[in-house]
Amino acid sequence: MALVRKFYLKFKRPCQSHILLRARTAYSLHTFCYSTHWGYECDINSISCSTRCAQKRFLSPNISINYGCQNHYHTLKRLPDNVAALCSAEKRVFSEICPGRATHTKKTLLSMDPTEFSEFMKSNKITRCFFIWSDSENRVVASHTELQEIEDWLNDPRNPQYKQHEAIFLTLGMRTNSLLGAFLWKIERGQSCGGIRMVPFNSMERYISEGLRLSRRLGVKSALAGLWISGGKGLISEPKDRQHIQPEFRQKIFLDYGDFVTSLNGCFIAGMDTGVNTFDLYNVHSRSRWVVSGPEDIGGSGNAAVLLARGLLCAMEAALNFLGAGNISGMKVAVQGAGGIGLAVVSGLLDRGAAHVYVTDTSKKSIGDLHDALISKARGRLKTEKVPIGDNNIIGYDCDILAPCAVGHVLTPDTILDIKAKIVCGSANALLKSDEDAKLLAERDVTYVLEYLPNRMAFVNAAYENYGRMYKDPIIERHFDKEWEHSIYFLTQKTLRMAAEQNITVVEAAYQLADAYSQQKHPLWPNRAKTIIQNLIAGKWHDGQDFWRKRRNFAKADDCS
Repeated sequence: MALVRKFYLKFKRPCQSHILLRARTAYSLHTFCYSTHWGYECDINSISCSTRCAQKRFLSPNISINYGCQNHYHTLKRLPDNVAALCSAEKRVFSEICPGRATHTKKTLLSMDPTEFSEFMKSNKITRCFFIWSDSENRVVASHTELQEIEDWLNDPRNPQYKQHEAIFLTLGMRTNSLLGAFLWKIERGQSCGGIRMVPFNSMERYISEGLRLSRRLGVKSALAGLWISGGKGLISEPKDRQHIQPEFRQKIFLDYGDFVTSLNGCFIAGMDTGVNTFDLYNVHSRSRWVVSGPEDIGGSGNAAVLLARGLLCAMEAALNFLGAGNISGMKVAVQGAGGIGLAVVSGLLDRGAAHVYVTDTSKKSIGDLHDALISKARGRLKTEKVPIGDNNIIGYDCDILAPCAVGHVLTPDTILDIKAKIVCGSANALLKSDEDAKLLAERDVTYVLEYLPNRMAFVNAAYENYGRMYKDPIIERHFDKEWEHSIYFLTQKTLRMAAEQNITVVEAAYQLADAYSQQKHPLWPNRAKTIIQNLIAGKWHDGQDFWRKRRNFAKADDCS
């Protein structure tokens, strides 16, 4: 039997290149995909490693390695001494033959982190740039030739995230030099709208992919909800030096973002998302009128937790009715998350006669607050538990309905096997680790309600801000109706029925519906957002030109002719 050696491969520092490891023994061939800086344990006798930036190959009796540069050179641990010695010797040979390449490398644009990309833009005298879909050329076009690499990547048909997006706008904040982005999905239904998310990104590939993915998700949610508005997403890369926690610098970031939104002339409307609070939105609003989700005392929609909870309860009732299981009364429900939404959901479940409600959260305070607020109403039907961070044992709780209302990606191939509930219906975004995992739920006869349907209400609440507000607004209330074609109840049953009849997943059914709805043009302002984008490009927005900065109170003679 062949001798099997075990070792670990690990980069000295994160690298965007993908490493392909082929482990060969006398009896087997295994292929592994190894990415970035995580270690991977392999059983192996000989190795062939390659990176995208491979420059030179060196051969030895037992090992072959494609080198790129010293930055990509990996550290081998728990490796037999003779193999480690060969690696070390070959590295020295490479350094002697290509000393410059061994110590320096030019990063690709996609592998740069946002801070490095900002410096790249500055060095090329670029303060604004875009990537837009050109109908005439039937491809994505970049504003600057220096950005050709990203343009090619977006046009690559293998790119899983670029799906009929209209535009990507990027700019450097004039106060902070922070990279600010706005991503616009299909805009037939109207202006793009999306929350501003401020989180760290380790590469531009990740930054752009996240913007594309999230803007499409909001576009699907909006189309299903029947809103005459399209999906968008705002992104700010969290500074590496964590300056954003300093109040003065933080204010400047969002003032910068407000200027950015204003420069886009209304084709993108900004809201609130992860890493952003209402005070941040207030600062954005101070520099732009195209902002929603601001504080209620200046006309914003405020906290939509109660509306989100109502939407979730509505979807639960629709799923129960679809299964012929009656209503919430008498049901056992497990709720993950005791925050504002979780509290409102549990309260609604108890009001509707749920027999037992089990709630977990990683916050002792949140669990305590929920328990204190609802214990008298529960009358023995409520069980709460504080759990460690990352604890997802509630997924396997013996219940009728599982409601993940805390964090996303809790439904994985492993956790799905533990589910005992008949229905999974939660408010957290991106519950599935992968859309493909919806098939596993179907195979286990678990009725899955896609979260886009019930958790729409925060987006709905914000989207209607510009039309005024009122108590028990009928335009909001119709989303809880059972008959309206875009209501949560109606669409939940429609997607479940489509999935059953066509033998597809509920995710596929929802996207089929959303793709059809998203092609419908705004009844009053068809192509308005697209025309604004075309005007931005024609007016050389990317060169820093804004027509509205000029005095317009007196028309020029040629304007009157």
